[in-house]
Amino acid sequence: MEFSCLQENLSQGLNISSHITSANKVSLPILNNILLTAEDGTLKLSTTNLEIAIETKIRAKIKEPGKITIPAQLFSNYINLLPGNEVLDFKTIKNELVIKSKNQESKIKGINAEEFPIIPQVEKQESYILDCSALKDALEKTIFAISLSEVRVELGGALFSFNTPSEDKLTIVGTDSYRLTEKEIFFKKSKSKNKKNVIIPAKTLQELLRIVKDKGNIEIYLSENQVLFVYQETEIVSRVISGEFPNYKQTIPESHKTKVSVNRENFLMAIKRASFFAKSGVNDVSLKFLPKENQLIISSLNNQIGENRTVLETEITGQENEIIFNYRYLIDGLINIEEKEVSLEIVNDNTPGLIRSLDDKFYLYLIMPIKNN
Repeated sequence: MEFSCLQENLSQGLNISSHITSANKVSLPILNNILLTAEDGTLKLSTTNLEIAIETKIRAKIKEPGKITIPAQLFSNYINLLPGNEVLDFKTIKNELVIKSKNQESKIKGINAEEFPIIPQVEKQESYILDCSALKDALEKTIFAISLSEVRVELGGALFSFNTPSEDKLTIVGTDSYRLTEKEIFFKKSKSKNKKNVIIPAKTLQELLRIVKDKGNIEIYLSENQVLFVYQETEIVSRVISGEFPNYKQTIPESHKTKVSVNRENFLMAIKRASFFAKSGVNDVSLKFLPKENQLIISSLNNQIGENRTVLETEITGQENEIIFNYRYLIDGLINIEEKEVSLEIVNDNTPGLIRSLDDKFYLYLIMPIKNN
């Protein structure tokens, strides 16, 4: 194999593809390597951890096609230290990759490309095309609620519900059973006529957020056990989580007894102040709704530290009510809403509260209360 390319292009490709190899703590050394494939005027960079695979292509001058795998982090760190405007020349000699440029020469020992795992292929038939910025926004607003526990594997990813062309939308849901987020976005184009549900691992979605920029489109393809994301010259293939996602719709209250509309920033600051006085390990903050006075009272009490109370003058409809939430979950929900005003709807202290943006009817955040024993 022999090829040449710009350092800048190679560096960008490595930053996209080599990230998933840094966390590999497995007995297979090959998983710490990146597969370089030189063919057809491009250099393809491939990595995998057996759950996720990333392939990206950069322009290169191919003198002799071929393949080799070399340590991804070593290669990436080294290339990133070379001048950005230099043309780099590469050549394999047996199982070594020789790197030359104007003032340097290095050799990196590799492993035969035949030992690199086969990356699953997903047929590009039924596609879903989304705006990148819309998908990124949806992921940022949902995946923070995904469970980190390995006990219930079906909660370790986000539900992607691909609706029929008549609805033309994708619903993304994340939950850890204590809180839940749901965001709907619309396809720019869909070639599928069937409704499909898949659970995509949180780590895959985090990689997607890291790689995808705000401009352009992203294509999604599904197979029985895999999902493929195609963005520009990059493809991300991931396994999907087997199992049944909870029937979350039945946990969303169909009505409420009390509703408050409040300035998001003021509400967030009040919760943060109250959090300093919440009981350790409980993280409890009390919300009291006084419709007649149009007051929302946020308070917390810790017998070992002290107490805090904030009164927010705001619009409240319905009946007088009170509920206790984990302040961490409240803060997580509020910081992931960008709009100025939010609403909080509650039924009683045994039913989940519902936070919505007043300007985004396609997003909701559900939070379970803490029972007051």
